[in-house]
Amino acid sequence: MKKALVIAISMYVMLFATVKAVADEEFALFDSDNSGTISVDEAKRNHALLEQFTHLDRDNNGELSPQEFARFTG
Repeated sequence: MKKALVIAISMYVMLFATVKAVADEEFALFDSDNSGTISVDEAKRNHALLEQFTHLDRDNNGELSPQEFARFTG
C-alpha cells in the first residue's frame, strides 16, 4: 500500500511539472521581449489571447503576468 501511494504521488508530481513546463513554454512564445509579462502588442500575435486580454489582466496594468496568463483558454 505504501509503495502504491509513493508511486501515485510521484506520478502526480511529474504530471504537474510537465503541465507547468508546457505552460511556461507557451508563455515564453508570447513574451517576445523576455520581460516576464505579455503586453497588448505581444498578445496581438494570437486573436484569442487578444480577445481575452482585458478579462485576463486582473490588475489592469496592461500586461499579463504568468499567473494571469494561466487562465487563458485558447
